[in-house]
Amino acid sequence: MILNQKNSFYQMSKFSLLLLILLIFSMPVDAVKTDSFSMENYTGLNFMNGYYRIEIIQISKPSDMPFVVVNLTTDGLSEKYYIRENEDPSINKEPFNKINLNSSFITLTSARITVEYPETWSVPEKYTIEIPAIPEKIPDILVTKSADKITLNKGEVVEFKIIVNNTGNGTAYNLTLEDRFPPGFTSAPGSRFPPVIQNELMAGEHLELLFALKAVEPGSYNIEPTTLKYGTKIALSNSLSITVLEERSHLLTVITLDKDNIFTDDVVKVAVKITNKGNISAESILIDGTPPEGINVIEGDLRKGIKNIEPGESEEYFASLKAVKAGNYTINLTTSYSDDSTGSSSSSNIITVTEREKNYLYILVPLIIIIAGIVLFIMRRHREYSF
Repeated sequence: MILNQKNSFYQMSKFSLLLLILLIFSMPVDAVKTDSFSMENYTGLNFMNGYYRIEIIQISKPSDMPFVVVNLTTDGLSEKYYIRENEDPSINKEPFNKINLNSSFITLTSARITVEYPETWSVPEKYTIEIPAIPEKIPDILVTKSADKITLNKGEVVEFKIIVNNTGNGTAYNLTLEDRFPPGFTSAPGSRFPPVIQNELMAGEHLELLFALKAVEPGSYNIEPTTLKYGTKIALSNSLSITVLEERSHLLTVITLDKDNIFTDDVVKVAVKITNKGNISAESILIDGTPPEGINVIEGDLRKGIKNIEPGESEEYFASLKAVKAGNYTINLTTSYSDDSTGSSSSSNIITVTEREKNYLYILVPLIIIIAGIVLFIMRRHREYSF
């Protein structure tokens, strides 16, 4: 009886061991699930509430070897992988090797992603990645125009400067410059109008463009704004007002006295200065005039002939006058020249001449002495006769 019980226990143990072995070998090792997903750029798969994420961040343009760039995130770490069409990317690096990927049917906007992931994971949720807004790169052109002078003579050259500033945050492309030729001017030798400008200007950069014009007609002119086109935009500069003077000479005559309050018989010195305030040479200059009655010229001459005086230059001459009669006098001169045949008048300050008081003492003293001598002589003779 006991022996039968032992045999029965042995048979049951043997069967249990065999069943256990069968169970062990029949259990799946690292069981996985395989799913395919149609993914667009900037979409992702969320496994186990964020435990593992697969994000599509780039899909290449169709070519002989299209690819998809994915960003894998798990355990607080991220890694990028390039997955070419129908190629195993071999994700062996921990902790990212919990899944395997494959891509197929890559187009310009989407790709089919096949994912092998642990069977214990739930089916992932597909989501859209929020792309941070990138500020648009926009150029902003500012144009200013200036001139080295705003008043010039006919025949002179004025130099202009155009400054182009890109104050925006993007590059300006296809720059073109347009400018209208102002009346009264012609292009200066060696200068190009309008100036040449380069095709593009990066953000924060600036250009300086130069050109020169020659004034050919007198007058007041408005130099219109310069137009700069870039892309679909237009920038305008400021305008300028320029005056072109007529080509002519202009003489200014100034008469200066060393003193203007004198007595008769005193001498006053006169300085005459002629200055050309015009923009060309004055020719055939004549300064004409005579002293007023009561004043005589004793040295030099008030009249003067000068061949020419250049712009900005002066000529000066001198004369000495003697007052012979009391009164108020003015020296008046007329200056005529090539651009003013009629002549322009110039006057000095008023010369006040006072009659000098006559001193009779120099006559009375000798006369008194003579009379006293006669009286003494008579008195002496009278004494002699008395004896």
